Amino acid sequence: MKEIKRVSAGVKFESDVLRFVDLLAAEHQRNRSFIINQILRAYARMLQQQKQTDSPKEPERPIAPISF
Repeated sequence: MKEIKRVSAGVKFESDVLRFVDLLAAEHQRNRSFIINQILRAYARMLQQQKQTDSPKEPERPIAPISF
């Protein structure tokens, strides 16, 4: 298995996104870093699968704020 290095990256989150990450972290009893890494890995896998299937791309839409 490939070694994974941990690097600190200063990132600013919008308040609704941070609330969502915190809810996921509490629900899964994990920290924010774990949750964000898992979300981005899942997104990367999804993009890779889309490339392999050569599915037509939908037009990009702006992401709406998350409401709770």
